[in-house]
Amino acid sequence: MKRPTLLEIVKTALYIGTIGYGGPAILALMKKVIVNEKAWISEEEFINALSLSLILPGATGVTLWGYIGHKLRKPWGGIVAPFSFVLPSMVAITALSWAYLTYGELKFVHSIFMGLGALVVALIINATLMMTKSVFPKMDSNSYKGITIAALSFLGITFLHLNVIYIILISGIFGALLFYFSGEFEQEKMPGHLKVEIDIPKVGRLQNYLPLLIMPGVLAAIFLLIAGTWIIFVTFLKIGALAFGGGFTAIPLIQHVVVDGMHWLNLTAFRDGIALGQITPGPVFITATFIGFKVKGIIGALVATTGIFTPSLAAIIILGRAHAKIKNLKIVKVIIKGFLSGFIGLLLAVVYQFGVHSLIGWQAWTIFAISIAYLIGWKKNAIWLILGIICVSLLIF
Repeated sequence: MKRPTLLEIVKTALYIGTIGYGGPAILALMKKVIVNEKAWISEEEFINALSLSLILPGATGVTLWGYIGHKLRKPWGGIVAPFSFVLPSMVAITALSWAYLTYGELKFVHSIFMGLGALVVALIINATLMMTKSVFPKMDSNSYKGITIAALSFLGITFLHLNVIYIILISGIFGALLFYFSGEFEQEKMPGHLKVEIDIPKVGRLQNYLPLLIMPGVLAAIFLLIAGTWIIFVTFLKIGALAFGGGFTAIPLIQHVVVDGMHWLNLTAFRDGIALGQITPGPVFITATFIGFKVKGIIGALVATTGIFTPSLAAIIILGRAHAKIKNLKIVKVIIKGFLSGFIGLLLAVVYQFGVHSLIGWQAWTIFAISIAYLIGWKKNAIWLILGIICVSLLIF
């Protein structure tokens, strides 16, 4: 295996972060470049790291870059690799956020987001269907248990207005109770020849500890000098720690905390922030940058982005050596299935709220229907759909 320089890692992460659209497509691109072309790590180790990333909260691609960077260049790589990967989408959404907040009242901008609002509803429906197929690959008695958890989650957030964090935790408990004795997750025996432990290099020299001191120091200085940034960081840190399943699962969490709780923005602005996140490359979690920018400008964007990605990056470094034990523990599997079942219900609640708010008039319903057909029927890259809807929205709204 080749050991690249820190600069090579930065260039590669920037490249993938710039052209990487489409969730799973990003992971496939990472594997192609890092494993097949550059041979930085083996395919086996990439798959092992990916499997651990998938059971951790947060954005899978960012978490995976945290592992790869740490593996290749210790703590410095563990920080700069995911940061470089996220940087292109962070810069893009910051620029779009400025334009939106500055010119959002102009008629043509309003028209664009009327169309994108209908698209966001279709995107979340598509994400919900994809997650449902992943969590319940076949309809059996265990699937109905999960659907029950999803239904209770939907009812709890929509009609009882329960705290979303409590709903997630209760979903995990129900998962443990309903799935533990179902026979679905019996302990798997791994082949003796398969290396399942992720080899995280030991930090030996003092210079390797510098990133672990510099980052908290920089953040502490920001918190002291700029009022309100500590609250932004902690808010998105909590969201990042609970967003199991990646991608769109963060949306109900962010809405509950930021829109319903903190009142940093209204539902329309939140929906538009999700739409802006879809225009940029990178993970859905980048919507945090939009919210941070709205609350506290560029510094707020940086702090919010750092906060939402910190839990998963810390977790993959800390838990890397225990990977084999963690991923095969039945209790871990059943709790995570409970979490994911609950997130399906929470996503359905977001669909309901956004639908009532966004699908008004024949124009919005037409764009919604076309988007559903495109995403579910044709399954093409969403970026072309987004560009098309922007053009059509200018004509019909």
